[in-house]
Amino acid sequence: MKYGLICYDYTTNLGNEIQSIAARRFLPKVDHYIEHEKLERFDSPDKVKMIMNGFFVDCPAAWPPSDKIDPLLVSMHFSTTNEKKIAAFLSPESKEYFSQHGSVGCRDMHSLNFLNENDIEAHFTGCLTLTLDSGKKKDLQNDDGYIIVNIDNADPIISFLKEKTDKKIYRIQQEMIPSFKKAFPGQMPLKLYNLSSYYNYREKFFMAEHLLKVYENASCVLTDRLHCALPCLAFKTPVILFNERHMKERFNGLSDLLLESTFEEYQNDYNIFDVDNPPENSDKYLKIRNNLIKTCSDFTGTVNDSCYSNFSYDDLVKNNTLILSRNAIETRQYFQEVLKFNKNLEKSKNKEIKSLKEKNKDQKEKNESLKAKNKNQTEKIESLKAQDKKHKEKIEGLKAQDKKHKEEIKSLKAKIKRQGKIIREMESSRSWRMTRPMRSFTNSFKRK
Repeated sequence: MKYGLICYDYTTNLGNEIQSIAARRFLPKVDHYIEHEKLERFDSPDKVKMIMNGFFVDCPAAWPPSDKIDPLLVSMHFSTTNEKKIAAFLSPESKEYFSQHGSVGCRDMHSLNFLNENDIEAHFTGCLTLTLDSGKKKDLQNDDGYIIVNIDNADPIISFLKEKTDKKIYRIQQEMIPSFKKAFPGQMPLKLYNLSSYYNYREKFFMAEHLLKVYENASCVLTDRLHCALPCLAFKTPVILFNERHMKERFNGLSDLLLESTFEEYQNDYNIFDVDNPPENSDKYLKIRNNLIKTCSDFTGTVNDSCYSNFSYDDLVKNNTLILSRNAIETRQYFQEVLKFNKNLEKSKNKEIKSLKEKNKDQKEKNESLKAKNKNQTEKIESLKAQDKKHKEKIEGLKAQDKKHKEEIKSLKAKIKRQGKIIREMESSRSWRMTRPMRSFTNSFKRK
């Protein structure tokens, strides 16, 4: 039987490698390192068993995975931050993939609810990092240890702690220096945190192991990182979680296992986590841990005593020397790349501004031309309005004349009517009748 392990060439967060180290504890060997964002491309003559845990996915095209992988779907978090990811998880091919491999083990309640709401069988398993084990017994009475602060905004907390303790305080970050070269070929992303690391996956596994050892041997840890807090539970290192970061859904169902606070609450009540005498962690995680160990060991038939690799002293010296020297060189190269990127971006912006200015100039000329046409059109309209006004005045004049004519006609009709009345009155009078023969005689001469 061949065995595979998820690796991450593209990310800067060692929390991903920590999750794979937890899975590796249950593998008798690793035959294939399978890139997380290329799961769909994996090919092998034989089926490869793999514990499929962690964050899914940054690249929706990587889902569902290759049918050459025989997976244990456990401790999975499904990112639902955009429609493309959701569409990938809910596609017919994806639903068929889920049904083929049984109930999906979810790392958090957010993922469980998402799958159940979409009729995909799922159950809560918690995070596989709760099964981490060094194979050593933890010395809880070690008073000479150091304090780890793994928080994005660490300065206020470190300043606060320095007033409370004389122990050494170390600030740790799980994010690594990103690289422009390996991120997305042919593109120059603007968001640096989405770029790949300078280091290959083997080097990152090496660094993640040593990061875990730092957590394991600390006297206590203060963090806002999920995959710092949960390994501390597994190693029995006293830990407090400041859950004030974004994406709180990733903690849903897991933060209950931890001592949780805000920095403001901690300032007001330092005794909840006195770094000189930190409280032991709750043992509520043990049931989840034991169930995960059984599930994974049943799948692979293996559970190793320690999650760590067997590096020799020479290997440690060699790897640390190479990483530190390359870190110094490539940090400089990284900033050169950033400066070059900013310079190119500035050039691109200037070119864009120049193009926009030219377009603006052309548009202004077009606008001036349109204004001139509009002015001519307005003058024509005004001229037509003036003509229309004259026509209206002529019409009003004609109407007045017509009215006057009508009044004159009306007056003449009234006169004719009066004259007709006078004539009729005269015709009916006696004198008119008496003079009739005379008028007839006179009229006869007129006719001649």
